[in-house]
Amino acid sequence: MEQLFKMANDMSIGDLRLAFFNAISLGVSFTHVENSLKIILLLASIVYTFQKIYETHKKKSNDKEL
Repeated sequence: MEQLFKMANDMSIGDLRLAFFNAISLGVSFTHVENSLKIILLLASIVYTFQKIYETHKKKSNDKEL
């Protein structure tokens, strides 16, 4: 535990600045990931909907032929 406090005291301004910029970049990247996941989910739901419409239409067409 004492070693951990010693490491924290040895950090310079440059180290703190680097840690701050890393935290900011991590936050920004998570924001972009969220938007990407929203777009992927939207596209997946559109494809699923069209697939179900096609299957339903195909099933109704086969029922009419019988």
